[in-house]
Parts: sequence; C-alpha cells; structure tokens
Amino acid sequence: MSRSLLTISCLPLLVLTAGCYTSVALRCGNGTASKLQIQSSQTGREIEVAPNRFKTLPHSSGDLVVTTRTGARFKFTSVTPFDVDSKYLSISRSIFGPNSVTLSLRIETNMDLYVLPPGKSTAADNAEQPKGYPKVGQKLHAD
Repeated sequence: MSRSLLTISCLPLLVLTAGCYTSVALRCGNGTASKLQIQSSQTGREIEVAPNRFKTLPHSSGDLVVTTRTGARFKFTSVTPFDVDSKYLSISRSIFGPNSVTLSLRIETNMDLYVLPPGKSTAADNAEQPKGYPKVGQKLHAD
C-alpha cells in the first residue's frame, strides 16, 4: 500500500519536471550554390545543408562555424535565439510553457547570416533585421 502511495505522489512531480524542458534550435538555410557544413560550438553537432534547403541544428548560444564545399571556414559569433525579439522566433507551447524555441537563419553567398521571420524561407532586400544582424562571417585561416 505504501509503495502505491509513493508512486502516485511522485507521478505529478515527474510529469511537471519532464514537461518543463525547452528545446532550443536554429533552422539553418543555405542561400549558396553548394552544400554547407554548419557546426554549433555549443553542442558540437554538425549538419550538412543543401542549396535552398533548411535543416535544424540544436543550439542555444555561442558561435557557428560554416565550412564551404571548397573547405573555406567562416565563424559567426554570438548566435543566440534569445538575443532577438520574440517576433523572430517560432515558439511551440505546452500546458507547462514553451517547449520548443526555434530561430530561422539563412546564410547567403557573401557569407552573411540573416534572420528570417517565422514561416519565411528568404530575407527580402528591405526586410528589417534584429540588432546585430545580418552577421558577417569571419574567415578562419587554416592552422
């Protein structure tokens, strides 16, 4: 009887703590003519994005390193979804609050990184960008 009571009393706590987890990611778009490798300095995860396609990369803060088909590497510093206004974020909610936050970005041929409004796949020439964007990729030299 006491084991059942313990299980029943712990169940709400388990549900509450499991439901409060928020995943943060970048939806990375490739506006160049060839595939790009994009790596998060925070998670170490890397994705390959084909031209005019998007892929999701788990990342909440830190730098991104982009490698082109020719091996050139570029660093974009301080890419943090929570540093931009919420109007640029796709937020999925649950009864416990936000459970997923995604910032959409697109890297263009000139190695500039643009923020895209939710649901958009390109940045209009006159589109407003949040403070600090577009970010210019810093070319990294081979060691």
